[in-house]
Amino acid sequence: MELLRESKVYIVEGGTTYRLHVQNIEFNQAFKQESYKTKTLHDQTSWYEGSSITTANNANFSISLHMVDEGSTHQHKLIDLLLNTSTNNTLKTFTLYIDPEKENKMYKLDSCVITSGAFNLPRGGIMTADFEGQGTKLSRINANSVTLTDGSYDTTPDFAVAKKVDVTVNSQALENVLGVTLEVQNDIQWIRSKTLQTSLSVTDETNSIFPANFILTKRVVAGNINQYINQNISQSNTNVQTWKESVPIHIKAGLASNNYQLKAQLTPCSYTNRVNPSEAFTQAYDFRLLPTTTALTTLITT
Repeated sequence: MELLRESKVYIVEGGTTYRLHVQNIEFNQAFKQESYKTKTLHDQTSWYEGSSITTANNANFSISLHMVDEGSTHQHKLIDLLLNTSTNNTLKTFTLYIDPEKENKMYKLDSCVITSGAFNLPRGGIMTADFEGQGTKLSRINANSVTLTDGSYDTTPDFAVAKKVDVTVNSQALENVLGVTLEVQNDIQWIRSKTLQTSLSVTDETNSIFPANFILTKRVVAGNINQYINQNISQSNTNVQTWKESVPIHIKAGLASNNYQLKAQLTPCSYTNRVNPSEAFTQAYDFRLLPTTTALTTLITT
């Protein structure tokens, strides 16, 4: 029996293997089943439609992990793949392996890209990152067909805790911040690879038509800041139910003011502010990054 909790997760990018500490992982891929009518003028009792299976949808996966306190991008390699682009201005691809360590079999996802990443920064809580992505093909392979060795894997990493959360909006420091979420979205479009000639040669799943190439169509950086409303702090009163455009928003979170695990220096941004009345009044800043020529790897660092 294969158990997810016992599985090891690896990514291979640029010839380097990275093993990840993962909270949860999900993955799947479905084949397309196209129906066609079989009822004809000469066969009026053929009520059931036929089926043609030649192509597969893109593979999908999601990964949740704890952020850690480290000087490299090893455990945070998925963040690098989320933010960085290749020399031809598209997303970097990688191979994803899930090894249940049973029956000498493992799962492989080819040509993966990260389509979204969300950072959750609760004050005083463990910082987490959730990723979603897509790939071209999911297959089950023999474990001895590939060697996955990661000499930099840390068996007991120091997880990042948001003991210090510093936020400024339009150069004003926000007090009493409850938590921050930050999301990066990469919109991609898969290029159609099916032709009449290739579809006629399909006989089973081994030579089915899988997605091959994609283009990056849009990128969005947005998030949310939650803050207690305090009558003694003028800033938390004057910003309620307001909005602004072309302002800087800076977010820093981590173990200490000299040891942040995430820094986002976002400019220019727009934001809208809304009040959330409950037992304690709070307000939320919903923000997004406006057009900029600065690379995301410069704006967001870990």
